[in-house]
Amino acid sequence: MAERLHLPSRVRVVDPQFSQHSHRYLIQAGLAALGMLAILVFVDSLSDAALAAGLGSSVVIVFIHPSSHAAQARSLVGGHGLAILVGSALSLVLFAAPVTDFLDDLGLLRDLSLALSVGILILIMAVTDTEHPPAAGTVLGFSTRGWDLSTTVIIIAAVVLLAVIKRLLTPYLRDLI
Repeated sequence: MAERLHLPSRVRVVDPQFSQHSHRYLIQAGLAALGMLAILVFVDSLSDAALAAGLGSSVVIVFIHPSSHAAQARSLVGGHGLAILVGSALSLVLFAAPVTDFLDDLGLLRDLSLALSVGILILIMAVTDTEHPPAAGTVLGFSTRGWDLSTTVIIIAAVVLLAVIKRLLTPYLRDLI
């Protein structure tokens, strides 16, 4: 049956490379934790869960698969930058006085607007070759709050900081998958 369904003959829970290169996994996990700590200290306190999730997911990509397209500076900074632009634009519309009063009664329409922000972001990232999946958290974080210059600057700085950390650690990072 497994052959007909094209399933592996046995399922592995632990990556076979881990036993041979466990030190590499431990070092990169430690570096990822330090990188995330630097971002969180720099950001001070990240109250919005979607923004924190977007940044945390970016750290995972950078430290697990550093050679991937999504881990490159163009995608990392470009994806989050586009997410900030799209999310901020939607935020300015959604939080305008007459619109926000109208949407308070129509939660489904607000949800549709948020889903549309992710769809627009995907399209723009694909067209500009800046695909970075964690940017979806950033677009949702910016779309669900009133626009704020300090949050915008902090997130941009945190993403640039992650790109710099990745650049500095590139000689020491290996793909773990």
